[in-house]
Amino acid sequence: MFTGFGDWAGMKIAVIGWELPPAFSGGLGVHTLNLFSEIADYIDIDLYVPSFKGLKGIYKFNVIPVPIEHGIAGNPYEITSFPDFYESVLSYNEQVVKAFDPKDVKIIHCHDWITYLSGLQLSKKYHIPLVVTVHSTEFDRSAYFNPQRRIIDIEKMGVIGADRVIAVSNYTKSIVVREYACDPDKIRVIYNGVNKDYYISGEKDYELKNRVLYFGRLTSQKGGKFFMETASKVLKVNKDIEFTVAGSGEQSSEMKWMAKEFGITDRIKFEGFVSFRESAKYYRDSDIFVLPAVSEPFGMTVLESLISGTPVIISNTTGVGEALRNVLKADYWDTDLFSEYILYVVRYKSLRGTLGSLGQIEASRFTWRRAAVQTMGVYLGL
Repeated sequence: MFTGFGDWAGMKIAVIGWELPPAFSGGLGVHTLNLFSEIADYIDIDLYVPSFKGLKGIYKFNVIPVPIEHGIAGNPYEITSFPDFYESVLSYNEQVVKAFDPKDVKIIHCHDWITYLSGLQLSKKYHIPLVVTVHSTEFDRSAYFNPQRRIIDIEKMGVIGADRVIAVSNYTKSIVVREYACDPDKIRVIYNGVNKDYYISGEKDYELKNRVLYFGRLTSQKGGKFFMETASKVLKVNKDIEFTVAGSGEQSSEMKWMAKEFGITDRIKFEGFVSFRESAKYYRDSDIFVLPAVSEPFGMTVLESLISGTPVIISNTTGVGEALRNVLKADYWDTDLFSEYILYVVRYKSLRGTLGSLGQIEASRFTWRRAAVQTMGVYLGL
């Protein structure tokens, strides 16, 4: 066991990732960029990622682009998309194993099932301890509806074979223990952070804007169907409220169809994909952010909304909610309660101000520096 950060002189962490801004900047990409930028102040890092088109930037860590030969669009050195996602994942892991440089590597750190196969193989080959971070499980992504067995099998191999597992919430830890029979004693819970500098721009006045925001991927996991049902119930009582759906995904057509069936198309704006740089404005210009997720391991958009000063209503199955007090919560399917919450927050400025200001203070505790220190503590414990 190591005794301090000085033990890492001349050593490095090999991180096997999948996303890195500005190319493909989903939640995993945001986590990768922010967490390892902090850790790189103390430890050398090699970060393996697919060779996306547009992958550029000045990073604190060493980026090693990995060409993928199968299941991609574009060419292996300028990947644009993944027509056969599972095939591209298998190809990526094969190529990571070929590209891996074990010199001075003390820990291998993998992120989600898309990197587990290479991590397990490399850990065994070079006798290097393996850490895996579970950002989500197949049960979350499928909303427990027809999860893919082949992905479940990889996830189970990853958490069972790892020397240490990091879960992004206790909610996620409970799924990993229950569904994969993982030893709870080797799991550490480390919450994500939020970069407040991107989202705070002056004091919010909480004057009524009559805007309710849904921000994120349009999938069954995120509860888009329940957001639409909630909007329909709210608009039966208050027709002045405007609902904004910011995001894209497989449920987009269904949600638009629901808006038409409910007769509320004139009160719902579908903005499509919204970039990271544009997101702050959407949070700031809304009275409420709503996330009725069926199974959300963490919920980075929740912290982004809170740090912007915007009140939040989330489901009880949203992981970050376990660490928050100044948010409103309901079961994802309870659209009656979600709609009541929205109507109350819209009606009372004092409630908006209290939830928004206290939520902002609470969200400020979630920093990437804190997550980095806790992650390095996991490394040092191996």
